[in-house]
Amino acid sequence: MARPTFEDVTAGLKTKSDKIRALANAGYLRTEISSLLGIRYQHVRKVLVDAGITEGLQKEVQLEREPVVLEIEEQNGATPAEPTSWEVLLRAGFHFLGEWKPEDEGFQLDATAPADKGVYAFIVDDIVMYVGLTQRGLRGRLNAYRRGHEKQRTNARVKTLILEALSSGKRVKVLVATPQESSWNGIPVDTAAGLEAGLIAMIQPKWNILGVG
Repeated sequence: MARPTFEDVTAGLKTKSDKIRALANAGYLRTEISSLLGIRYQHVRKVLVDAGITEGLQKEVQLEREPVVLEIEEQNGATPAEPTSWEVLLRAGFHFLGEWKPEDEGFQLDATAPADKGVYAFIVDDIVMYVGLTQRGLRGRLNAYRRGHEKQRTNARVKTLILEALSSGKRVKVLVATPQESSWNGIPVDTAAGLEAGLIAMIQPKWNILGVG
């Protein structure tokens, strides 16, 4: 049985929320609704979730991947990228969250990180040393560096680097960014993941480079 046309479904409906619900009940996909109504996918999703319409709704991916590391080969005398000042990130919209402070045999953040997902950066001597992404939440992700489990090799490696910097009397600051989600032709786009990838490619932070301390 063919589904009714967009015009038939939305005839007489005044609000976009009413149109969203009606189109979903008529079998239209969320990406289609977003495109047809000229609105963001996230708006469509929220209206349907609030209405209890979850059929066909994709679960948000909550898996936390390993942080990005780079393998850079020195060829023909090539030199690594010039150090990048943290002011570059501040001007781009990152916010200063706090600092890692020595505590017993480890360290503690002197601020409460937000629960939002986003991008974070570690700064040593005002130089961007590390950039990472979290899909679960900044608070839990940053705590993972304090624990530095051996099974999570990158966490353990970066924890050691933070401890070494602190033990030498350096300040290790934390910047965070929580960019809004975007879309492309009605398809949701993870802005935070793109931001992380772009920064690492541009800056080549020292701690993101495999085998470099």
